[in-house]
Amino acid sequence: MMNFNSLFRSQKFQKYKLFFNKTMFIRSTDKPSTESVIRPNKSQPYTKFFVLDFEATCDNGAHLLKPQDMVSNSPTFDDVFLNFCNWHNDHTNMEKEKSIIVTSGNWDIGNMFVEQCKLYPSTIKIPEFMCTWINIKKLFALTMGQYPLGITNMLKRTNSKQFGNIHSGIDDCVNIITIMNQLSQRGCVFQATNKIISV
Repeated sequence: MMNFNSLFRSQKFQKYKLFFNKTMFIRSTDKPSTESVIRPNKSQPYTKFFVLDFEATCDNGAHLLKPQDMVSNSPTFDDVFLNFCNWHNDHTNMEKEKSIIVTSGNWDIGNMFVEQCKLYPSTIKIPEFMCTWINIKKLFALTMGQYPLGITNMLKRTNSKQFGNIHSGIDDCVNIITIMNQLSQRGCVFQATNKIISV
């Protein structure tokens, strides 16, 4: 049985804040079958998981949806993304490891990330490792029999304790890891669920 807490060694890194513009990206979706996902005796196809959760700062008319002052003086997205790619490369041995990004939903990669990259067409090309990911909600639905409303719902349905605050990026990542542990104990095989085919 895989314990995901052991896969995530403590790393000190700068907290990055990202911006979201409201245009949406239509993504392709791979639909893994229940048979391929819930198979207790099958080994996991990935050896490392990068759990990712973005938080957005945007205006909705007169209402500010997230605290703008937290991100006003932060580095720009292209600098942040370059640092992240370097960090990812430093923590991945491509010859010995097979890694994948894990999110709760498709918004983080399929919408927000892609739209951000479009703002920097001359400096950012989406790397291959960001084009495929696991939407943990899909594997939760296939394992538990019902599509979840969100992280809180998945924690509740697996009788897991919530860590920190929902919609706080790092806390959400810890909670996603908890959910992955619970699904692993129920025989879930963590396979890719989504991919970007064009931008």
